[in-house]
Amino acid sequence: MLKVIIADDEANVALLIKGLVDWEGLDMVLSGVAKNGAEALDLIEAQDPDIIVTDIRMPVLGGIELISEAKKIKPTLEFVIISGYKHFDYAHSAIKFGVSDYLLKPINQDELTSTLIKVKNRILGRESIQSVRDIVEQIESDQIRIKRLELFSVVMESETLPFQLATESLNEQFCYSFKDSSCYRFVIFKIDGDPTEIYSDELQFFVEKVRESFIKALSPLCDDLEMLFIYSGANFVLGFPPENKSALRDALKDAFDDVRVNNNILPSAVFSMAGGSMADNLAGLTDSWLSAEWTVSERLLLGAGSYYESLPPKTNSRNAVQIGKAAAKGLEQAMDVMDPVAADRTILDATEALSKLDGLSGKDVLHFARAVYDSWLILCQRYDEPFPDTEKLRAEFSKHLDIISSAAGVYSWLREVIRESFHSILEHIGEVSGRPVTRAKKYIKEHFDENISIGDIAEQESFNVSYFSTLFKKETGLTFSEYLTNVRMDEAKRLLKETNLSIAIIMRTVGYSDTKHFTTTFRKHVGVKPSEYRKLYSWGR
Repeated sequence: MLKVIIADDEANVALLIKGLVDWEGLDMVLSGVAKNGAEALDLIEAQDPDIIVTDIRMPVLGGIELISEAKKIKPTLEFVIISGYKHFDYAHSAIKFGVSDYLLKPINQDELTSTLIKVKNRILGRESIQSVRDIVEQIESDQIRIKRLELFSVVMESETLPFQLATESLNEQFCYSFKDSSCYRFVIFKIDGDPTEIYSDELQFFVEKVRESFIKALSPLCDDLEMLFIYSGANFVLGFPPENKSALRDALKDAFDDVRVNNNILPSAVFSMAGGSMADNLAGLTDSWLSAEWTVSERLLLGAGSYYESLPPKTNSRNAVQIGKAAAKGLEQAMDVMDPVAADRTILDATEALSKLDGLSGKDVLHFARAVYDSWLILCQRYDEPFPDTEKLRAEFSKHLDIISSAAGVYSWLREVIRESFHSILEHIGEVSGRPVTRAKKYIKEHFDENISIGDIAEQESFNVSYFSTLFKKETGLTFSEYLTNVRMDEAKRLLKETNLSIAIIMRTVGYSDTKHFTTTFRKHVGVKPSEYRKLYSWGR
């Protein structure tokens, strides 16, 4: 509701104005009555009104003086001037203050009401215009921010920047204001801890505090900077004059310490920070990001809770890759005999072997955990584990992995996830054992390399083909042919990834005799040819 104040030294006039108006009907409220301009000013400061109905002639401070002083307090304040006929010329001088609404005494109810409605509409119209302007400005601001954040995805997802490395083109494309002489650096502020605390509603408030602290500390030293928050990491890109390198290091440490000392939002969280390598020009921007990413992962081995400056990278350990492959094989063997204890022992042995490797890096630890978990999900699908959305599970696993502060914590989390899902498998098997479709799927997985048909299986289960086809699709969501193809393609993918067998031998092993048919089916199912798929997964073999 709009707030109104009446200012008139004649009490009976003020009372008349108060009684003539249906304030609630106009969506207004009378916030106060003043006997002179001075009292009106006090009410304006205390009540923040929208409209002042004032006499032009009052003691202490007159109407014109009141308008002049009140506009200094609130420039958008609206005035309705009440004047006797002999003072009208005097009242007309208020036009220089933007006042255009006058009422002559004696006051007429209809005129007073229509004037107040006119003033109300003017206020609401102005607010509506301002609202639209605010929305437009916010949209434009958001669009600029989106463009600025695109720089992060370009750097993070490619080994080189996919455009001419000129400062002017970068500034134009991504809305930055770097200079030709700018140096560059990526910095990662990392949060580790309890997921129920970190991924709570409080995280957004904490991220804003981090942003404010770092922007305040770094802005005076930078040509431009930006922050992107992903999962539990605040990623900063900094562009700064060469002479500010040393001062920037100190400012980063001060901002880091400030956030740690003044943290009262995520009390149990552990904070780490990693500075990437300094880049003397845009060509080194990607290297700086990779350096920061490498350095922050080293907290898993060196200990979280510190600020690390651009640690030198280690060569990826081939032994770590082999340990991961052996763990995947061990999980498969445990799954074959439905032995959860053997699965747990496999992970425990693998992580113990990993921790003893010389030259092990934080990146090795993370790659091991993701690779083993990915292999586990593939096994779960093969053995009908009831996990309908593996991509969602991978994302949740990565999100949790992102807030673990040590290698031991990563290993423990991996064991826990596999232990729990193995338990789900055993429960699921107990629920569905003996079903005809379950037996049919088992038969397909044991004989997929043969020329089998749904008629063969329907006959074994003593059903007619039509009924069994309907039952099979109802329980699996796939036709018999689609399910058989999926099984064959999964085995083909495994052999392409894990063996050096020729594509021709793999084709025959999974039940195909025609190369063209196999290649076409594989490409339709996977999206690439078998030879291309093998190349994608050849790293580390």
